[in-house]
Amino acid sequence: MSFNEDYDSASQAATLALLKNIEEAAEASDKLNASARTEALKNLAEAYAWVVSPNNAH
Repeated sequence: MSFNEDYDSASQAATLALLKNIEEAAEASDKLNASARTEALKNLAEAYAWVVSPNNAH
């Protein structure tokens, strides 16, 4: 495999792993108090933004 193919494969695997973790964290957020839930959801949204648009300022 070329470097670009390896990079693309690793990037896709990392993105999938991060999205799975975001999904799990979102499901668990209902166990938090309102203030912590707000912060957790903000952080999840930020993580998602980095995954789907890594070249944009966040």
